[in-house]
Amino acid sequence: MPTDTETPAFTVGIVLYPEFDLLDIAGPYDVFTFFDGSIIGRDVQVVTVAEHQTPVKATGGLLVTPEYDFQCCPPLDMVFVPGAGPGMKITIGNDAFLDFLRAAAANASYVTSVCTGGILLAAAGLLDGYQATTHWSCIDCLKLFANVIVVNGCPRYVRDRNRVTGGGISSTIDEALFMVETIVTDFTGDAAKGAQATKSVQLSIQYNPQPPYPGGDPCSVDYATYAPVAAGMKTFRDEVCAAVSTRITC
Repeated sequence: MPTDTETPAFTVGIVLYPEFDLLDIAGPYDVFTFFDGSIIGRDVQVVTVAEHQTPVKATGGLLVTPEYDFQCCPPLDMVFVPGAGPGMKITIGNDAFLDFLRAAAANASYVTSVCTGGILLAAAGLLDGYQATTHWSCIDCLKLFANVIVVNGCPRYVRDRNRVTGGGISSTIDEALFMVETIVTDFTGDAAKGAQATKSVQLSIQYNPQPPYPGGDPCSVDYATYAPVAAGMKTFRDEVCAAVSTRITC
């Protein structure tokens, strides 16, 4: 939202790649669209970027056309990497993608991910020495990176300095709201302003989740629910772990 100043916009860059999870990007896109940047004295803009400026297919088939490619992307204040389906296997080995993450992160105030996007940050070396998490099904894959400190339990998100990594897909909204609070608090030095800005966005998007059943991660569901879902994700997990193993041995 405009602040009518000449100060450069605070730019959130969502990095797309094949078979990204749609909710992973839709959550933060809406949260930051409703974030009134006047409280930090900056416009807030959300941009999408990919290796090529051609439509990128999300998991499920929806096509999203990025605004920028890697060559023309503006400087990013916050890098955001979503998770994905099978496209993860290819992207883990995509040097151009990982090089872009490194270059963008070098000048960003915040480097963030949700779901299996954390594995891509790790593949780029951007989580070395940091605490982090990812989608519960791929925690073992993240643990293959010896220098990443994988936290225990099932957190919605983990912050370690300017790195913030999220859990599975739906965590993206919680994490984006947390980032609003973090940004406002960091810019203003006032935690109360950070809290109020976050509550305002939360009300604007009417975020008061009331799922039909409690739970939603391995720490909160019964085994009868967990076992078949975990079994169904085993092939994906094994393929991602194999791609990680190949990456770290190159």
